[in-house]
Amino acid sequence: MSELSAEMIIDMQFPEGVQVAPDGKRIAYTLGAACKREGHSTSAIWLARVDGEDAPRQFTRGDVKDSSPRWSPDGKMLAFLSDRAQRDISQLYVIAADGGEAQALTATEHKRGVDQFEWSPGGGQIAFTSADEPAEEDERREKEQDDAQVYGEKWQYARLRLLSFASKEVTTLVSGERHVADFAWHPQGRELAYSVRRTPELNSASEETVIERVPLAGGEAQVVCRFGYGVESLNWSADGETLFFLSAAAQRDQSSRVVYAVPASGGEPKRIAGGETNCILDIQPLSDAALAVVAEGLETRICRLDLQSGALTPLLDTEAQRESDFEGMHARVLVDGSIVLALIRSSAHQAPEVWCGIAETEGSVSELRPITHHQEYLESIPSGAQEAFYWTAPDGWEMDGVLIRPPEARVGQPLPTVVLVHGGPYWRWGQGFHLRGNDWAQWLATAGYAVLMPNPRGGLGHGERFAAAARADVGGADFQDVMSAVDAAVERGIADPERLAIGGWSQGGFMSAWAVTQTTRFKAAIMGAGVSDWGMMVVTSDMPSFEQALGETAPWDGVGPHRHAQLSPISFARNVQTPVLILHGERDERVPLSQAIGFHRAMRHYNVPVELVVYPREPHGIRERAHMIDRLRRVRAWYDRWLNV
Repeated sequence: MSELSAEMIIDMQFPEGVQVAPDGKRIAYTLGAACKREGHSTSAIWLARVDGEDAPRQFTRGDVKDSSPRWSPDGKMLAFLSDRAQRDISQLYVIAADGGEAQALTATEHKRGVDQFEWSPGGGQIAFTSADEPAEEDERREKEQDDAQVYGEKWQYARLRLLSFASKEVTTLVSGERHVADFAWHPQGRELAYSVRRTPELNSASEETVIERVPLAGGEAQVVCRFGYGVESLNWSADGETLFFLSAAAQRDQSSRVVYAVPASGGEPKRIAGGETNCILDIQPLSDAALAVVAEGLETRICRLDLQSGALTPLLDTEAQRESDFEGMHARVLVDGSIVLALIRSSAHQAPEVWCGIAETEGSVSELRPITHHQEYLESIPSGAQEAFYWTAPDGWEMDGVLIRPPEARVGQPLPTVVLVHGGPYWRWGQGFHLRGNDWAQWLATAGYAVLMPNPRGGLGHGERFAAAARADVGGADFQDVMSAVDAAVERGIADPERLAIGGWSQGGFMSAWAVTQTTRFKAAIMGAGVSDWGMMVVTSDMPSFEQALGETAPWDGVGPHRHAQLSPISFARNVQTPVLILHGERDERVPLSQAIGFHRAMRHYNVPVELVVYPREPHGIRERAHMIDRLRRVRAWYDRWLNV
């Protein structure tokens, strides 16, 4: 029996980006580790048979970052993105489906990479987005370090471009001072629909989005609609009459994701599915409907979506969806009307693998089976027992989460317990696999801790009312949800009330910092990339509109008092008695390093045991291998130190 190590976790390679071939016989996917080695990520394209008769095989190099495989409509070619010419700059490549040498379709010397791409329905063209190349003057100024930046002067707008597969000629379809965020081919391939935002800034996704369509034969683009928020997963219906997409139910930040539909000829988008008791995670068109990935409670469901009525009909039987999670999906409708479905599926004790199933016409998938086995080596490593955890909040709301007990833990014996709070806040803990570099649950369970993973208000899986509850009240009802989960775990004899700790990353880091300013029940806390001051988040984060939605006010709203100050841990630093470990990336733009520095200074001012660890070069998500290993080790060591485990 092997012993789990930090290195083993960080080096795990996970599949993603599954794509079913047009004939339904093969699946392409990407396999790679989450960590960077020597400053770079690596991944390879793999191929597997749907019938599982042959072992999956690596199809591309693996020493560079190859990703986003897409089958040509005739199934003879695979297009993909790769940074093999220049690291961290992805260009478009194509390779024969039966093997051979990959050929570049976009200029490998370009300094701007390809963002996204799709084959035309006929296969003769590929649409893609990329920014314009820097001008010679811009390159000269950068080289000579005479490159002062003026806000708004040099936006790298994504352009919608069209590549002829035969001639390799590229034409630009959509340009101007606006940013193409998404696009989709008309089913007959005669035009493209696309969404545009005002700027490439991430924050512009919180502003108005315009959906347009442009004919390939020439002519002016037509505005389909103007929508008050960002748009994702733009698609056409099979008849070309309707466009549908995902967006926020409230058309504002911190809101449930739902499906909208709008006539392609123009009109007002109408919400057709999601947001009542569930949230829509992804959609994909079918021949006569669409597939939707639906989060409801702890479950993730794959459903047929009727684009007229909005009705959701499960495509998988209940057993296939229970006690598992899906992290990616692709389906292909065959000539006989059957559907081949590929999923990235995981469960409590099964790491993510590619699974496959077939649904007959109008029927459901009766059986899912794994067709990859990349993580079989984990079967010899003991893991904690995972179960759904339900409780009732003080105001009567029914809540859910996940509980993981240590291997061989005795029932009835109160355990040292870590409360692990998820990020977001629009996210959730599901019933999938919880052993990753940024998910410490099984790592802590195998060290002897019970790990309580609550899904407080503000998260996904319970519709708009649940998601919106954190708006302008972060640290309010959601914090009470967390504490009532702790109460339930103590009352049930699971958690030892004298050995409680809390931790999390991003929003989980905020909740941990907030918790230690509101209660002394926790013996240790870990604030990972967490918020300490919501006002300064509006000033410095790359998502100021989102941060203000959570904290309600901004520092420029006058001299106060401000709501954001009432919701900020830094305002209550004098109350802290709990030892705090602060972990943060040096180049974090989402939650800037100043949030960690400020809370660290406050803890030192009040003589609270505190340690600040900054990871050089790292953004909001830690990616370098040595840093990821260091973080896992520090997390365990901090809890061991203060809970005496």
